[in-house]
Amino acid sequence: MDLSLVGKRIRCERERAGLNQRQLASRARLSQSTLTRIENGARATVALAELDQLAVALDIPVRLLTSDNPVRGRVRIAARINELVAAERDEALRQTLDVLELDARLDKLGPAAAQHRKPDGSLSVPDQDLPREQQGPCLLAHRVREVLHLGCAPIADIDELIEQLTGVDTAVLKLPKSTEGFTATDPERETTLVAVRASDVPERQRFSFAHELGHLLWDDGAEVHQLSGERTPGEKRCDAFARHLLAPEEGIRAWLSTEGILENRVADERTAALLSRHFRVSFFVILIQLESMSLITHEEKNRLKGPTGTQLAQRYGWGPAYQQEQESAKAVRAPRRILERAVEAYRQNYIGVRALAMLEGSNPEEVEARLREAGIVPAAPNPRRADLSRLVARGLAKDQ
Repeated sequence: MDLSLVGKRIRCERERAGLNQRQLASRARLSQSTLTRIENGARATVALAELDQLAVALDIPVRLLTSDNPVRGRVRIAARINELVAAERDEALRQTLDVLELDARLDKLGPAAAQHRKPDGSLSVPDQDLPREQQGPCLLAHRVREVLHLGCAPIADIDELIEQLTGVDTAVLKLPKSTEGFTATDPERETTLVAVRASDVPERQRFSFAHELGHLLWDDGAEVHQLSGERTPGEKRCDAFARHLLAPEEGIRAWLSTEGILENRVADERTAALLSRHFRVSFFVILIQLESMSLITHEEKNRLKGPTGTQLAQRYGWGPAYQQEQESAKAVRAPRRILERAVEAYRQNYIGVRALAMLEGSNPEEVEARLREAGIVPAAPNPRRADLSRLVARGLAKDQ
């Protein structure tokens, strides 16, 4: 057994539990100096009793300390990556897996909220042989809106729509700039997490969520869609789905008709900007939709493209509101179901405040203060001792 790896696993599990060395050492009935040496791999030997005490204190199977975490080994991940940067990819993977691993640990709280919600029935998927544009706008995006009774109105919260439609968890994480989104699935627990990057471009964040929903509905979310400098057909198909879900053609026509300009060509920046604001999509997405509806020409689209969301907001009167939306889009948003379970685990003194801080992307002291103000404080600790009969049985089995 590689004691250096064992020490790293202990440190990793301790940090996931939100405990410092002093707290874990106290729970495991070890000295802090002993725990420090074990975590650093400085001990020549580590007794089985010590590992068992640590596992009991962390409330995990001892095998998680002696071998790799099974959640990490079985999770399938699809990443929408702009450019392949190994270090950034690994960081995004780590953040996504940390959330799923914490969720798996919380299963011990009971079955009531152990798994994600399962929607009744399923949404039929369009014929894969149809042209991409017909698959997206004409069928799947329309069906999603029909199932959720959305009509052609703007979608307020795309992440909540995903949870309602599919039952998966959604989150906004501080992912590297090269990574717009992740879909991670734990097949054994039938749990899926869709995570997108926290950024100051709210319309891009919404589009990433809609794009990931396309992959979920086509059941190709376990594949990585990336080519050097080129998007795959699957990526383009989900881009088309996202456009037509967020800014449906019938919705665009309805908005234009209220402005009395449907019969005329839409060739001015202000009209396109107001449309992008109405549907909360990027200016360029609206230009693509207008071109596909023959309301602007390809040349007009190229002439109009360029302004950022911030620039358009300042020009046409929603600058302060857009700034507030930018601040909201930059904030980490934990999966609501998992965060609810984690708060209850904290209340039961099953996990420490650092685990909650990891989920919320906040300072542990701030999280603890907010919880205390809400009347949420950990229950008195209930020390647990190692199961000696289990240790004896293991020793006898080893001697045989």
